[in-house]
Amino acid sequence: MDSSFKLNHLFDLLDEGILLINQDYRFEFINQKAKDILGLSYKGGHRFHESGKIVRGDIVILADNILGCDDGNLSPEALERHLSIENDEIEIGDVIAAIGVYGNRSVQPKYRFWRSSESALTYRMKEQFLDYDVEICIDEVHKMMSVIVDDKVYDMPYIYSIGFMVVIDGKTGQVKFFQDTGYSYRNESIRELLEGLPFREKKENGPSVDLIGESVEHIEGLEDLHQRIDTAIRNGESIKGDIVEINHRPVICSILPAGDAPINGVIVKIDSVAELQDFLKLRNDIVKNIIRSEDHIRDKIRQDNAKLLTGITGSSAYINNVKSLAYKAAMTHTTVLITGESGTGKSLLAKEIHRVSGRTGEFIHVNCGAIPENLFESELFGYVKGSFSGASNSGKVGYFEAAAGGTIFLDEIGEVPVHIQAKLLHVLQEKQFYKIGDTKPTTTDARIIAATNIDLEEAVSKGTFRNDLYYRVNVFPINIPPLRKRKRDLYVLINNILDDASKEMGIREKQLSGEAFEKIMNYDWPGNVRELENVLVRAVLISETNIVYPEHINISDENINMILKDILEATEKKTILETLDACNYSNKITMRKLGISKSAYYEKLKKYNIVTDSK
Repeated sequence: MDSSFKLNHLFDLLDEGILLINQDYRFEFINQKAKDILGLSYKGGHRFHESGKIVRGDIVILADNILGCDDGNLSPEALERHLSIENDEIEIGDVIAAIGVYGNRSVQPKYRFWRSSESALTYRMKEQFLDYDVEICIDEVHKMMSVIVDDKVYDMPYIYSIGFMVVIDGKTGQVKFFQDTGYSYRNESIRELLEGLPFREKKENGPSVDLIGESVEHIEGLEDLHQRIDTAIRNGESIKGDIVEINHRPVICSILPAGDAPINGVIVKIDSVAELQDFLKLRNDIVKNIIRSEDHIRDKIRQDNAKLLTGITGSSAYINNVKSLAYKAAMTHTTVLITGESGTGKSLLAKEIHRVSGRTGEFIHVNCGAIPENLFESELFGYVKGSFSGASNSGKVGYFEAAAGGTIFLDEIGEVPVHIQAKLLHVLQEKQFYKIGDTKPTTTDARIIAATNIDLEEAVSKGTFRNDLYYRVNVFPINIPPLRKRKRDLYVLINNILDDASKEMGIREKQLSGEAFEKIMNYDWPGNVRELENVLVRAVLISETNIVYPEHINISDENINMILKDILEATEKKTILETLDACNYSNKITMRKLGISKSAYYEKLKKYNIVTDSK
């Protein structure tokens, strides 16, 4: 075995970072520990993403503690060009936290900036943006930047200045990029990515950035290291335990001139300052991490399962739970009952369960609400020739027979007549049915998925739905929440619907103006996704430009006004309660502070059910 191979293998076994630099200042070898410390290979725990680039419609979240002095030399002009942040007061050197839609001026960005002269210890911005809960924190005490998206934390340590960015995919609603250590080597600074350069994938034990043969002098972020190496090579001096900045992070560095063995140059040993600090608290974190790991595993399984149902749009906790349940249902042959309001996507979910299940037969969609009562039996079960007057000479194949090896979807099962429900119960129990006019049963292996938008338990109590059939159908229930409960999915749904509609019509993709988007967000969507699709398709048709404006969004203003009314009433009640508390619950002082008459004051107390002791 080659001696250099043996030596390199030995270096890889060490629990400290080793760099071999030749006399021309070029990397000869980097062991695995050094790659981990420098961020050359991704070791980011449980968060990963695929390769790609930022495209129009993506949501960009960024934090910068010294604008213009960060790794990408970000400028106010770049903020305006890419994120529509137009503010002449923003200057180089400012601290900024911002959220915006890349390349789309229709959606107003949200941002805050501070003068560096303010010398705050922590800069924080917390906003709801397109129904995502986003928090940005720049902690100058602990030298840590963090972005929290719906309780998921992405963070980055720094020393002096840094630009940190997280990107949400505008089409899927998932985080498609986040910066991590080693971004300089990967050419993933804020400026480069905003200008359209691609980013690499992050995956567990992912591929390393290859620096072998590269000069230390010409790699951004290694200026301190190059200076120490230059001193060691020129003067033949050793350096021990010096703290240097590598890629905006502190490391403990020791340099030893190597002579001719194993190279003519220097051996550099590096240790992460963060690792040494982490070791001190490791013991206390072990138990906490064991508890967290179980929750994380469950959450990761749910998310992985949800990703397999590609036909269902959305990434909210509500819809991810639905998709996870649907995946589990697809892996079994049990009967599934999908419930939810009209337009929530029950039939689409049933198709996805069938697709993921891998069943080879057809997916047969039966709209129970559209079948005349006297035709139910023949439609579901078919008949043999000559079974009744007017019957076809060739007989008829029913839906259950057509679904052999596949799935029969009984949409709006609550509309099935009571006399047919007994026959349907027999199919569920015995896996066989009788065609009209046949004396021999026909077996079926069709998987049954049912759906309804009515309360079947209430139908059972009224006698319109059989109790025994209900329990046979309700084996694996999945409820799809209405759109008003998962409005964070609206942004992704809008993008996909507009994209599909534009492609179908053969026109350029259209974008919503900020006012149009706000109008959609403030609406309650009683017709759910189906209503949203209809409204957006109509808007695309009547809009004469590439921008869809509020007047193109045909929804009831009455519903929007009710929402605003509720907000105003909630604000009014809160104001009264806070003023009462500040005035020690004195009605006389409170009504004077509020500036309203006695009759109006007591009318509002009655309206909001507020009880006070004094008069």
